[in-house]
Amino acid sequence: MKVKITEVALAAGVSSATVSKVLSGRTGYAVHAATAERVRQAALHLGYVPDLAARNLRTGRTGQLGVVLEAVGSSEPDSLLGGVTAGSAVRRTFDGAIMAGLNDAARELEVPALVVYPGGGKPPASYLDGRVDGLLISCDPLRGHGLLEALSGAALPIVALWTENPPPGMSAVDVDHQAGGALATDHLLGLGHHRVAFYGGGEASGVEHFRRRELGYRQAMLAAGAPVQTALHDGALLVEAVRRGEVSAVFAETDLAAAAVVQALSRAGLSVPGDVSLVGFDDILGAEYIAGGLTTVYHPAAEMAAEGVHALMRRLQGESASQLLLPPHLIVRRSAQTQSESPVRQEWRLKRPPKM
Repeated sequence: MKVKITEVALAAGVSSATVSKVLSGRTGYAVHAATAERVRQAALHLGYVPDLAARNLRTGRTGQLGVVLEAVGSSEPDSLLGGVTAGSAVRRTFDGAIMAGLNDAARELEVPALVVYPGGGKPPASYLDGRVDGLLISCDPLRGHGLLEALSGAALPIVALWTENPPPGMSAVDVDHQAGGALATDHLLGLGHHRVAFYGGGEASGVEHFRRRELGYRQAMLAAGAPVQTALHDGALLVEAVRRGEVSAVFAETDLAAAAVVQALSRAGLSVPGDVSLVGFDDILGAEYIAGGLTTVYHPAAEMAAEGVHALMRRLQGESASQLLLPPHLIVRRSAQTQSESPVRQEWRLKRPPKM
């Protein structure tokens, strides 16, 4: 039979109200420490389980936070990815990292439960049925933020992950993609490369994060007085630019794009870092195997998710909406080296036919 709160009170020698105060988990009640410990021990010994449904009716809170994970897809054409797919590379990293960050923060803050909704296709109103106290939405940076817009103005506290542009009244936590793009480009500039290309959709993709990464590239190039090049997103065009001597290093907007760069160069008989230095962005699972070890910008997805939980808990405590950008950092491996003319580049230059 289910143990009643009156039985715990009798065993601890206190009133039922005192038991309720101690076991509610909330601070601010004047209960002596020794008494509180006696109540907890009695509850543990008797196997008392609080009636959460009854408590929720009294407080108007469920103690649960909702999580929506929008699907993450590929930003690169299949023809450029070869054997590297979004399913094998992106989902195993970002979705897993997001869940790890959520779990760690929920444990730290003693959140009773996380309700994970299947992403995509659910009517926006279904998130407002009272089963959660607040909502974390991990946005899909590749497909826009339709769910955020649909829930704009809702009374439910909402924190958006992976965007710097939430609707008014919503908190947001994102990675500083522009700073990451500048960080990657500065690394290549510091190695003596001044013919640095940006590889990816960038501004033209319409994707918030890629636009900011290209903006960081441009910012760093302009600050160094180096020529800003038009973004490339075609392996053959990149190979031509390398052979003309217009590109000695590449900042790829994602690690998947970096893998495509390696593939295109390899097919043309060029190598990384022998002929072209390369830096990616994301530090996906397996980045250490791209080009023998890809230098890349670490994307703190788990840390972002954890900060999102903290932000949502602050909203539930009455704080106003806020925005936070997490700084990325560079992971240096072997795909970028000091500027020098490669043997392949020298050989091609000597063999090319003279201009007429």
